[in-house]
Amino acid sequence: MYWSERQKQLFAQLEKDEKQLNKRLIAYYKLEYSKLDKEIAAFYQKYGVNDIIEYRSLMEALSDEDRILLIEQMDEFAKQYPQYSHLMPVRKNIYKLNRLEGLQQSVVMHQLKIGAVNDSTVSEYLKKQALRGVTAAVEAMGFGKEFYSENSGILKNIVGVPWCNGKNFSERIWDNTNKLAYYLTTDISQGFARGENYQKLTKQLRERFLNVNAKDAYRLIYTEGTYVMAEGTMQPFTEDFEKYRVSTAADGNVCPLCSDLSHSVFYIKDRAAGVNFPPLHPWCRCTFEIVVDDWDEWIENYEAKYNKQQAQKVLKSFGENGMINANNSKEVSDVQYIGKIKKNIYKCVSSDIITDEIIITEKQIEHIKHRHPNDYERFSMYFEEIVSEPDYIIEANKPNSALVLKEIQSEDEKFKTVVRIATSGDNPDFKNSIITFMKIDDKEWNRIIRNKKILYKSE
Repeated sequence: MYWSERQKQLFAQLEKDEKQLNKRLIAYYKLEYSKLDKEIAAFYQKYGVNDIIEYRSLMEALSDEDRILLIEQMDEFAKQYPQYSHLMPVRKNIYKLNRLEGLQQSVVMHQLKIGAVNDSTVSEYLKKQALRGVTAAVEAMGFGKEFYSENSGILKNIVGVPWCNGKNFSERIWDNTNKLAYYLTTDISQGFARGENYQKLTKQLRERFLNVNAKDAYRLIYTEGTYVMAEGTMQPFTEDFEKYRVSTAADGNVCPLCSDLSHSVFYIKDRAAGVNFPPLHPWCRCTFEIVVDDWDEWIENYEAKYNKQQAQKVLKSFGENGMINANNSKEVSDVQYIGKIKKNIYKCVSSDIITDEIIITEKQIEHIKHRHPNDYERFSMYFEEIVSEPDYIIEANKPNSALVLKEIQSEDEKFKTVVRIATSGDNPDFKNSIITFMKIDDKEWNRIIRNKKILYKSE
């Protein structure tokens, strides 16, 4: 189905973007550590004897020169990131620091810079992903790409929301920053206390500085990306739909928690990320699908709320985009069983066909009656023959769909039928279905054969 494929495309782009962002951040971490490494090397050169610094010498007051360098470092940070300047220590306290505390404070300043870069960069990244998810959903509903803009207040309902343990992504970034700063400053003081030389001290420091920063950032980018994509695509549905179910990741790496939840249906208003809505855990890549018990009732309510024209527009878009599946008896009106297709013939459309059964819904029947008067009444008796013994299968412009051509000799008529194939990416209850059907003349028949890609031709 289109929507299932569209979600796969969204997450494929998401994963591409997050890898690029992670690469950029790692490059920045390496640059920032190289600056810290130079400071530590200068510290050993200035205060060390035979590449060892006596711990008691570190208790001496911070020199005027080192104090000026630290203040300059703080001033530069405040100028570059004024929104985070309140995170720095009180300036007057700098005059009370000893040598060890001065170096530790410099480590903290490097971490603050990393936190600031992480916060601002990840914020823009998440806004981009949220807007992409929202746009995809409104397009699938039949609205234009510009229905929501980047300045729309809807992004405020997605990015920066405290969905995980009462904290948003920014608060978790600063939690990680402060935690790592504590570990690094502790590593330094303990390393000096053990009498470690420059090489040994900086080896451990470098590993923690780079590895922990990179791991924390990637986990947050990945998990927050899942959240904003899921919430972004859900937002356009919140006003007019009531239910959804979790749709597990299509990569086969599904944990028991996500697998169990995917069998349940939840109310949209009750969704809670980490509980019954993606992401359900760190590194989660699940999404969702909309559930409607009765499409007829939904259309009636939608028409009453808006207007019939808009309702038909949305319904048409849903049908074309695969967001209504005509094979789930809990989600659509009655269906009519047509017969069976031959998988070996239709494998030219998809090698992943989950059933040979084919149906048509009452809604598609009404569509055919409305768009092609009398075709259904006169020729529906040939549906089974048309789909089971096609003369041609032509490539369609929708995923897992086919244009079937068949000539019925007894009627001396030619027909064009659009068939949607049910694959493993769909609900396991879904069947193959006829989307539309019409009688065509020789000119149209020949035009299709001449201009379209032929996937199958009967012998």
